[in-house]
Amino acid sequence: MKILPSLTDSFPSSKTPEEICAILQSVTSSPKLRFFQSCNEEFIGEVTPSDFRITGNISYRNSFLPRITGTISPDGYGSRIMIKMHLHPFVSVFCSIWLGFMALSFLFGLLISFTDGSSQAWFLPVSSAGMFAFSQVLIRLGFFLPARKTQRRIRELIQ
Repeated sequence: MKILPSLTDSFPSSKTPEEICAILQSVTSSPKLRFFQSCNEEFIGEVTPSDFRITGNISYRNSFLPRITGTISPDGYGSRIMIKMHLHPFVSVFCSIWLGFMALSFLFGLLISFTDGSSQAWFLPVSSAGMFAFSQVLIRLGFFLPARKTQRRIRELIQ
């Protein structure tokens, strides 16, 4: 099991890379325009005939929203699309530090609990394990719910 979530998908399409590019560009807004005006497109990012880098356009805050990178390659009479979804790099670093701190607290608490032997010494490892579990649930729900929705939508658009 990976500590931080990611998702990889690959599927064929009967459309050419140029057609796929046109479809994705029609539902994607440039990231530069987003700050100066509201956009109604489904995605924000950049699309070229060979690859794309997009993220969902949502009306709420979600630090765990997946960043989507994809490649479009010709495959016979159609195309093959390869999609990789991952967390924003800054969020990945923050979550790694946060989860690492929780793991160290757990190990330190175990060490204290075994050397001290009192029942009160178990508070630190139990609370650290609970925080680690809560963090994993929070990160995974925040990532996988929008990721699955985006994955379905991209498949709808392209196939």
